[in-house]
Amino acid sequence: MTTLERHPMIPVAPPSVIDNFYTPEEIATIFSVIRENGPWRLILAHHFSSTEEYLAISGGKDRKPDAKLSDFVAPVFRGFLGNDGVVFYPDLHDIYFGRKLLDTARSLHGAKYGMAHDLLFNLCGPSHSFDPGHFDTAVFRGMGLFNTPIWLLAIMSKSGLFDAWEVKSAQVLTYFNRSDIDGGFTYWPDGPDEDPARIAAPFWNTAFLTDNSRMYHRRESNGARDERDYPELDMKTELHAVADGEWSVRNGDEEIRRFGEADIRLLVHYTALLFDDIDDVRRYQDHTDDLNPDKVFGMLIDDMRAKGHAIDEPSDPMNDMGFVARLTEFYKMAPSRYPAEAPLEVR
Repeated sequence: MTTLERHPMIPVAPPSVIDNFYTPEEIATIFSVIRENGPWRLILAHHFSSTEEYLAISGGKDRKPDAKLSDFVAPVFRGFLGNDGVVFYPDLHDIYFGRKLLDTARSLHGAKYGMAHDLLFNLCGPSHSFDPGHFDTAVFRGMGLFNTPIWLLAIMSKSGLFDAWEVKSAQVLTYFNRSDIDGGFTYWPDGPDEDPARIAAPFWNTAFLTDNSRMYHRRESNGARDERDYPELDMKTELHAVADGEWSVRNGDEEIRRFGEADIRLLVHYTALLFDDIDDVRRYQDHTDDLNPDKVFGMLIDDMRAKGHAIDEPSDPMNDMGFVARLTEFYKMAPSRYPAEAPLEVR
């Protein structure tokens, strides 16, 4: 990389903190929607249909034969509140479509136009975090989560080849976590090869304005350290709201853990898609300059060959697992440094 090139995983700006982001009325509405709906599934359950399916691809060649889901996954539950311009719970209409979220997001890039993309939440009690650092899925003109596998979108981002088609985005992440036993937010503002920074807990109604599709980041372990193990965790484990503000983690009718508001770590996650000018909007809406898989795979193969990596063009690149593995290896990227206050946890 020359001094003129920019690392693909450096955000336009590091996160900025906004205290007391939501009004008391908005907080009450958000909490009410989360408690009155559900039950809520594990984050991983939105992408895999069974524990066996996930374990088949996790842990590498050294994975223990008796590995459990809890060896790799924290009990963090997710619910989608709105996506791609549609709010799923009417009580949240004014929040999802409000100017506060959108104008805050637009300010990160100085964008003239924007649109609400997703609104979701992640909720957990005391738990480990085995996340070594990740970045959020980018949206490219013509290709996004609606039609493209996550692994390919990640490779597209890491390659840096498709910046001209990436739709700018910004996230407003609002945290609710009263515990000061760990539970912070680690991020790599200068790229995954450099030292990380962190924002320590506790925080309540504290928003971070971030560029998460260009920045590695992670949730840190949180809550009482002797209450973080959930050995019974399964892909079908769900989170239920119960009486007196408590939450019940269940496998079917069996409760495996219960925790109260004092122990929750809640993230309300909003993403906006952003556009510099009306021509930028029209390119996105009219699909006049979209990517497609053939173009993407062609550019990736040309890039690998130009960098001295001999590779044959597969007949079915989307489903050729050998080819996928070679792409993954060629464009591999991950953080290697962690804060002393919050080291990487491994089993």
